[in-house]
Amino acid sequence: MLGDSKKLVCVRYVDHVLYNRAIAEAMKPQIRKAVGWLVYECDQYITLAWDHDDEAPTLHGGDAKASGLVLLRTNILELRKLLNFELNLNVKPPKQEGEYAFRPTERKTHSHKSKGEKQP
Repeated sequence: MLGDSKKLVCVRYVDHVLYNRAIAEAMKPQIRKAVGWLVYECDQYITLAWDHDDEAPTLHGGDAKASGLVLLRTNILELRKLLNFELNLNVKPPKQEGEYAFRPTERKTHSHKSKGEKQP
């Protein structure tokens, strides 16, 4: 279950790198970015969830199938709170003028007849 804040955030952080069969001296931490809901924060770390149940918590509490990150504050470069809004990924933007796969005269559903074809 998410915390009461349910704030959508974007976080940039320094991440560890696991390397194998590479030149050790060439390795360095990487800067990563993640977006998710801020579940918990304290002086030492934050907990960020990017995938969780949409249902109410069970009697056992929490979401055993949630996914996210626990990041040390010392590794966080930037933590931006995003606007509070719900993401609706099923909404398609309206078509812009002139944005068609075919010109209107080339569509199969268009009632025109091709050249040389007799009218009934």
